[in-house]
Amino acid sequence: MRGWKLQELIDFEAALAAWDGVSRPDGVASTGSRGGVFKSWLEAVGGKGPGRSWVGGLGWAARLLGWLAMLAGFGAAWSCLDRRLEGVHVVIFLGVTLVVPWLVLGAGLLAWIFRPAGSGVVGVVLKRLATRFAGKRGGEVLARVEGNPELAKALGWRIAAKTQSAAADFHVGAVIGLWTMVFFRKVGFFWETTTEIAMERTLEGLVRVLSLPWGWFAPRFIPDVEATRRGEAWGGGGQDWVMFLILSLALWGIVPRLLLLCFAQVQEWRILREPDFQAPGHRRLWRVLTGVRRGEDPQGPADGALVIDLGGISPDHDSLRPFFLRHLRMNPVAWETLDVLDGGREAAARAALEKAPAGVILLAEGWALAPRRIEEVLKRVLDAAGGRRIVLHVADFDKEGRPGPVKDDERAAWEAFLDGQQGSELELSIHEEDRTWATG
Repeated sequence: MRGWKLQELIDFEAALAAWDGVSRPDGVASTGSRGGVFKSWLEAVGGKGPGRSWVGGLGWAARLLGWLAMLAGFGAAWSCLDRRLEGVHVVIFLGVTLVVPWLVLGAGLLAWIFRPAGSGVVGVVLKRLATRFAGKRGGEVLARVEGNPELAKALGWRIAAKTQSAAADFHVGAVIGLWTMVFFRKVGFFWETTTEIAMERTLEGLVRVLSLPWGWFAPRFIPDVEATRRGEAWGGGGQDWVMFLILSLALWGIVPRLLLLCFAQVQEWRILREPDFQAPGHRRLWRVLTGVRRGEDPQGPADGALVIDLGGISPDHDSLRPFFLRHLRMNPVAWETLDVLDGGREAAARAALEKAPAGVILLAEGWALAPRRIEEVLKRVLDAAGGRRIVLHVADFDKEGRPGPVKDDERAAWEAFLDGQQGSELELSIHEEDRTWATG
């Protein structure tokens, strides 16, 4: 299965919000990965939703941000020009166009470490702009996005990529600004300070560090720091700073931002490649789509299914077998008990788990839902099952152990419980009367 796209996930969430909770359209795959089944369902329900327009709005918002960042970089470069002296103070230029952006990046990384769910100021701006560009359903889409943890993470990485692209545009704007100053104004480059020796040593150290990528093969692009200190007789010059500043902006400004952009895109791709789909709504849809529909003819049950009685129900085997054969397509050949105060019987159940190639059916009473106890039992069974099919069958039993349908409130409670069990492919089967197979 090919991975998801951000707009497809948004369309899926919008379709899920409009789903009635019970319908299952024709032509939907009932086997395969969860992502594949959900994509089949989205196509069956006509998944052309607001995702494309919202993602398009985000793209326009990012373009606007990029142009503004480029203009800001252009303006930052020109702001370093001393119009009286027709010169550029290189320390101020490096500080404004390189050091400050790196400080902003560092602050953003710290904020992300302590608040990983946050998207920062730029993220908030992009979301609001995208919501406006997307039209009247923009706010609804944003609510759906933020309500799905995986979708919110994918959007967060998309926004991170757009932010790094805008930061790269800032440096590009600074390079363009520098070139225009040199070409149109014939400016010079200098530095000055009241602590000349200390500043000169500091600047020389900074130049050595910034020129490491190219200094070993292009030493002509390393400026003479001492010669460009502005003194009383300074009359311009210092043109050897031009290529140094351009290379510094390219290799220490643009390239790192592009690398971070690629990293964010890879992280988004990893999330969209195969989402977990473990939210309660996703699990409810999964249960409906993968459940066997009433009236379908079985393709032939697999042998060797184990039925585990949770809590000592002592069910009537002959009453349950037709249901399991017809509706679960599982042939029960062994019956054991788990979660009882009988060490021998629990040992037998554990041994039988190792010999159930067709899967395991867990049998529970509708009224006996104790979430914490059931979670502990399920964990034990799932750990021992080794990836085999696990079905939790819920019914109400009479004194003779014959199964009957559960009450509506019991059904709702079990469905809500199963929807909250993240990370497992446990199936839920609710017992219902069916005169075409019922016995006794």
